[in-house]
Amino acid sequence: MNSLRKTLRALATIGLGVIAAAILSAQEPKPQIKNAHTLVAQLYFYSIKDMPAFEEGYRRHLMWHAGKKDPLVWYAWTIDSGLRKGSFVDGTFGVTFAGLDARPDLSGDGTDFGRNVAPYVTALDAETWTLWPQTSTATPLEERVPGVLLDVFLLQVDPAQEHSFEAKMEGLAKTKRNSAKLSWYRMVRGNNLPTYVLLLTRRNYADMESAGTRLVEMLANGYAVSPARVAEVVQPVRNVRVETWSYEPRLALIPGLALEP
Repeated sequence: MNSLRKTLRALATIGLGVIAAAILSAQEPKPQIKNAHTLVAQLYFYSIKDMPAFEEGYRRHLMWHAGKKDPLVWYAWTIDSGLRKGSFVDGTFGVTFAGLDARPDLSGDGTDFGRNVAPYVTALDAETWTLWPQTSTATPLEERVPGVLLDVFLLQVDPAQEHSFEAKMEGLAKTKRNSAKLSWYRMVRGNNLPTYVLLLTRRNYADMESAGTRLVEMLANGYAVSPARVAEVVQPVRNVRVETWSYEPRLALIPGLALEP
């Protein structure tokens, strides 16, 4: 009888412990999901009329942003190859849609741009991208560590296959690794939609060789899968354009850092 009573008391204690643990677990705050909001990239494309005057005026405009304590990063590139060769690109990354609307003194921004930059450029286009984190192996632009070069792949997908393409790409990316810095974006404004943007951030040609010189090879290496499997997933891609962009550090503004001389 004593043995039975001890057993019942032990079971009751265990049961109370389980209940208490469950109550405490329910009361614990749930972990916050990082980057719960969609991260946006907003880019602008220009042709330059007078490079020396443009560089001086653009740097003055960046100083205006710095003086306003603009929290957004502003990168700059020159397009070295592709259909838009010779164009200048500036853009901000890692911001939310609300953050774009909350930029300091939008009216004053336009006025200063009109005075210091607009006379030396022709506006060509604007594009809005959203980060596709599930398929990206790295996000250097969102982390504010831009590379020397970007290989920019613009992939147009059959609209009827858009959701299937995304699901299969995310399936591939479950085995992604950090051997190459691959960043994916969905283009939501600009160009022909649906268009996806894949960025390979690299320092030199050796990085290109290491990542894979062809798109299928690069994705196979990045996701540790066979080229045949990648080829099957990218079948809905109707067209691919490739550009290489060179980073222009003197024409970039990263909050907290001084402009490069």
